[in-house]
Amino acid sequence: MASSEVEQLQIEIFRELCELPRDALVELCDFLCIAGGALEHVTGKSRGALIKIVSCHMQREELEKQEDDGMTDLLLCKDKMTELLAAANLTQQQTQEADLQEEQRQKEREEERIRKEIEALQLQLAATQKQSEKDKSDTREIQTPAFNSMLTQSTPHSYPPTPWHKDLKISGQIGEPGQKDRLTFSSLARQIEHGRSKGVPEPEIVDAVIRSIIPGMGLRSYLEGKANLTLPTLRRILRSHYQEKSATELYKQLTSEVQGIKETPQNFLIRTFDLRQKILFASQEDESGLKYDPGLVQNMFLHTVLTGLQNDNIKRDLQPYLEQTDISDELLLERMNTACAYETERQNKKKLLGQPRPATIHAVQSSDTPVEKSDKSPGQQNSVKLPPTVALQLEAMRSEMAPQYTPQHQPQYNLSPRQSQRQYNFQQTQNQPQGYWFPPGPGQSGGTAQYQQRFAPQRSFPPPNRGRMKKCFGCQQRGTEEYCTHCFRCGSSEHYLAGCRVRGQQEQFGGEPLNEDGSLAWGRE
Repeated sequence: MASSEVEQLQIEIFRELCELPRDALVELCDFLCIAGGALEHVTGKSRGALIKIVSCHMQREELEKQEDDGMTDLLLCKDKMTELLAAANLTQQQTQEADLQEEQRQKEREEERIRKEIEALQLQLAATQKQSEKDKSDTREIQTPAFNSMLTQSTPHSYPPTPWHKDLKISGQIGEPGQKDRLTFSSLARQIEHGRSKGVPEPEIVDAVIRSIIPGMGLRSYLEGKANLTLPTLRRILRSHYQEKSATELYKQLTSEVQGIKETPQNFLIRTFDLRQKILFASQEDESGLKYDPGLVQNMFLHTVLTGLQNDNIKRDLQPYLEQTDISDELLLERMNTACAYETERQNKKKLLGQPRPATIHAVQSSDTPVEKSDKSPGQQNSVKLPPTVALQLEAMRSEMAPQYTPQHQPQYNLSPRQSQRQYNFQQTQNQPQGYWFPPGPGQSGGTAQYQQRFAPQRSFPPPNRGRMKKCFGCQQRGTEEYCTHCFRCGSSEHYLAGCRVRGQQEQFGGEPLNEDGSLAWGRE
């Protein structure tokens, strides 16, 4: 534990040793008796060399052989270094203060010299101006009265330019009333007041305003030709040009302002700010009109904002601040932004809550009828046991409706595979939707006409009489009104009359029609 404390103390000594200046290091070496009698060991040494000498002295082997591992010597050295460091800081601070005082005195001397030069230049400038005015007065005496009047009309505001004065320039251009990207009357008036506060002469302000008008406008040519134009007259002309409303009209507009449908609350607040400033400005400009008190305008402004907002939540959040007549504009804007942010968050949460949730349907089983598990198919599970009387009535109805769904009224049994295939094809053909087929025209055989009805492009003709259409024997026996899709000779659904191969068989039985199985249609064996 003692060795660790010694090491920690040595580290602190080395850190403070690096902060000491050279003079303090020399004094520390003298205190540690390592500088020599006449300081010959430290004379001419640099600051780094002195730090190395002190470090070697603090790490010598004699300290480790002492009873306390050299803790006493290290503490004495640290106390001396702390004292020297404090003295060095004090000396450095005093030196800095002295430097600052010297620099301040130099600045004062420089300012005094510049002030004297300016006074000398002003005296010289005054003498030059007097001489120039004297020369101009001598020149006016020589000029004729006609030339004097022409000169006055062409340059109504001529004054001697000063070398230390910058000409006033209006930022922006004056255009037509309501024109975008042009200077407004309030901005123009503010620049005029700024020029007057800087001490710019009124004739120069008038010239700057006239130069800011767009070239080619009638207003500029009128003002350039007007003699003895003063600044108040120019302001009244510009106010009429901009078609600015009076203070009474603006105050009435403020009382009826509301937030637009597509207008944000922040834009509505800025618009009312601008309207309030226009009222105060117009009240100062209008000499003969009504003067509105700023407190009255402020109260009406707060009342308009409170009653003109469309959102009730924002209105409720701002009401405590709108009741304070001395509230600042920037604070009101901050509170408006906060209220709008809260309202947006509320609307987002409402949208999340208003989303339709997926409906879950649970089957409820009555306690009277217990659920029975069975391995039957879905069709068998949905079957319900009916009373005997109802079952008998259903069987009777099925027996009556059965002939309507069979291809023939009497079922056929013991059919050959060929006959079964023909009957299956016949049933499949009847289940498919039938197209519109035309009867054979004059000079066409039945087979050709049936082939054209099947594959030829259809044309829109008036529907023929279904009673006169040619059909196979099976369709004639059933009395179907649909178009026949079978062979007219043998009744097969696999081919038509043109491709029928049972012609010889039909001739064998005297030309009588055949059934689908190739037997006589009239029951001949």
